Amino acid sequence: MPSITTINLYGPPALIGLALLWGFARILHLRQREGVSVLAFLGRKRNPVEASAGIIGIVLNLYLFARPFWPALDDILMVQPFAYAHWGVAVMAIGILIAVISQMDMGHSWRIGLPPDAEEGMDLVTGGLYQFSRNPIYVGIMLFLIGAVVVAPGLFTMTCLALTWVFVSLIIRQEEAFLSDKFGDAFEAYKARVRRWL
Repeated sequence: MPSITTINLYGPPALIGLALLWGFARILHLRQREGVSVLAFLGRKRNPVEASAGIIGIVLNLYLFARPFWPALDDILMVQPFAYAHWGVAVMAIGILIAVISQMDMGHSWRIGLPPDAEEGMDLVTGGLYQFSRNPIYVGIMLFLIGAVVVAPGLFTMTCLALTWVFVSLIIRQEEAFLSDKFGDAFEAYKARVRRWL
């Protein structure tokens, strides 16, 4: 059985790798089988809020990947050892699982970024995890980040968590305006029934 230290160091890169593999497979599946271009952000000018959130995610993931192979990185970033860091790996896994299930619940309506215009065939998704939260993918992302703070507690990971919260909150407002415009009263009724987060 692997040691707690091994889980703390290699668990996050393994989870990130699995999540990336899943994401790429899902994008290819929707593109080839259903003709849906998931990468909506490619069809319009770059949104600075989405770009900032993406950069934070890339930098944090690179750090978590590099930790096992470059131990001095924790000293550089002043990461404090934490006896219960392995619980953070579990929280990260739960966050990824929630995000994956939420993507599946969205079916062919899932996009990365807002499309330039409302697309034919997009549905208002209110079932699955979306009956409990209007934004379960973002709930999963935030849980992943909370887990990262537990795994590698320090100013760097806490800053990534705080900035992601700010940027995701702004992205959600943009998405809600888009959904309100596209789905009108149906979205407003859903919004009144289901909370933004939990």
